[in-house]
Amino acid sequence: MIDSKTKKRIVVRMDARYGPYIRVATYADADALQDKFDEDYYVLYWMMRADELEDDGGREYYFGGGADPVKLQTILDEIEF
Repeated sequence: MIDSKTKKRIVVRMDARYGPYIRVATYADADALQDKFDEDYYVLYWMMRADELEDDGGREYYFGGGADPVKLQTILDEIEF
């Protein structure tokens, strides 16, 4: 998946406490991504706001310590908007 604002590939990052996560810069991308996660891939996640993403409605998505970051990246790489 390419972030529509930054024009960069969304890459899975790791948080020491919460496991794999991603950052999405805009509300439109976040909304479309949630639809894909919920309806097509059945990925479990929770969403958090990040102050630096707030102007455009961006979000961070966390997947928990049991999530496989490689599989998540594979899913993200399949998604096109």
